[in-house]
Formats: sequence, C-alpha cells, structure tokens
Amino acid sequence: MTSDAFWTGIFGRPAPVEVEIGAGRGAFLFAAAAAAPERNFLAIEHSYSRARHLEQTALQAGLDNVRVVRADASCVVTSLLPDGALIAFHIYFPDPWWKRRHHRRRLFTPAFVAGLHRTLVAGGRVQVATDVSEYFALITKLLSAKFTCAPQTPAFTAPTRFAEKALQRGAAIHAASFIKRD
Repeated sequence: MTSDAFWTGIFGRPAPVEVEIGAGRGAFLFAAAAAAPERNFLAIEHSYSRARHLEQTALQAGLDNVRVVRADASCVVTSLLPDGALIAFHIYFPDPWWKRRHHRRRLFTPAFVAGLHRTLVAGGRVQVATDVSEYFALITKLLSAKFTCAPQTPAFTAPTRFAEKALQRGAAIHAASFIKRD
C-alpha cells in the first residue's frame, strides 16, 4: 500500500500530512488545521480522555482534516507510520521525565529519532519546543545526527497551555526546526 492510499484510507482524501505528538487540549492542532485546510493533521495523544476530547472538538468545529489516535507516540512513529509519508512533526513541550530513573520514558531516544527520519519526506521537518534547557540540549544532540537544525521559535498558531505557563513564570522557551537530511 502506498502512503497516499494509507492516508486516503484514514482521512478520505490525499493531502500532505502533519503530526502533532501530545496535542493536549488541541490549541496548536485546531489552529493549524483551520489555517491549512489543504493539509491533514494527525494528533497522537497518550491520554484517553484528552484524545476523546480532541476528537469531539474537531468534529464540532467541522475540522474534517483532523484525526486523533490514542496511543504511545514512540510506538506509532517507530512501527506504524509508513516510510516517507509525512511533511512535519510538531512536538511541543514533551514531558522531560526529570528523575534519572525515569529518563528511559523520555520520548526522544535514538530509535524515536530514527522513526522520525524514516517517516518524513525529503526536506520534512520536526518542530520542537520546550522550556527545559537540559532536555532541549539532549533533543538537539539526538536530532542533529539526522537533521539540520534551524534555530527559531516555531510559528505557534496558538500558544499551548505549557507555553503560556512557561512564559508566565518567566522561563525561556527553547525551540527549533529540524530539517531532514538524506
């Protein structure tokens, strides 16, 4: 099955696909989907209640270009998504898993980065933002092995709850766009 057939089966139409991992309440997801109706958006959300809320909100808003999957993002990216099938990933404020014994639960691992690289088209991008400087340094190190870093503030079409909280407490937001190298 081609990636076009795969996405047409999910969205009912062929269109470029962007993925948001950890969409939370959907501030970015819904703003981006409304601003780019010619694209499809897949949200991967681990929380059942959040995923359900996202689905209901997208339906009520008439956003036919949004789909939500409740799953572990690492598993979806490394095992389920087709090769070269996406134009972008949006990963804003991933859980840093502060305690050393919990670092194994972090989203960004070499296997996850390999999955991002495998699933993106040539020139595809990974947009990342976090308010945890140490975690951003690790993310940058991992992604730089397969991607070219273009430091910038991602164009948030709507600030996420975590971005708002970080800014309210005066934290710096570390953000970059990583472009796939072949």
